[in-house]
Amino acid sequence: MKKILISIIGIIGALAMASCVKENIEVRQERDVFYTLSEGTAVAGFNGTTAHTATEIEFDALLDRFCGYAQNGSQVTFCSSNHPATQAKGNNNGTPTSISTTDRDKLKTWMKEMEKAGKTVQITYDDGTGTWHGRAYINLSQDNMQAVQTYSGSLVYVEPPVLEEPPLGGVVWAMQVDADSTLIITLHGMMMWNDSISDDMRLIEGATMIFEGVAGTHTDLQGNTFMTLSLNIEEE
Repeated sequence: MKKILISIIGIIGALAMASCVKENIEVRQERDVFYTLSEGTAVAGFNGTTAHTATEIEFDALLDRFCGYAQNGSQVTFCSSNHPATQAKGNNNGTPTSISTTDRDKLKTWMKEMEKAGKTVQITYDDGTGTWHGRAYINLSQDNMQAVQTYSGSLVYVEPPVLEEPPLGGVVWAMQVDADSTLIITLHGMMMWNDSISDDMRLIEGATMIFEGVAGTHTDLQGNTFMTLSLNIEEE
């Protein structure tokens, strides 16, 4: 009887240990997450940082850092290589492409859904109300990268293509090459988006720009064709 009791206790202990091991197993999911930081709602410069995460736990920690950056006054924009190329077909998973919440975990859950859908994600924080605001849209990364070329033109602000319903609104940065060609500037498929044109943006409107990059052609949800210029950028 004593031997049976010891055996049962041993089995229970082994099962408990196996359960602990199972709970501690990290789910591996390699990602390269490119992000930019800018003050307030300004657009960041033409550079950014790539963070590599190997597991879901590491990705969750990175999103937590993004929440902190936003709380400290930065506008955070990021995209993930986990879902490198998408087409402008709108949001397919039913999750709204915008959010306003005071719940940090709710924001992180939303960011994960947007990343899973292959979106570009942008978040800010309103210190007065303690509210995070998030906006996501189709990432315009290209499947087949052609040879890098040099393009020159002037800086203009244009309405963003209709990539989501409801439309994104605001303006995106673009290069006007000539009277008939305007290229929307992208970094890792991320458009440089603002909800409005600030006084600082007005000061540099029309400035001459010379960039190295790859031009691409896309079609929005309304069937309109537009062009992008994916910049060949240096990372911090």
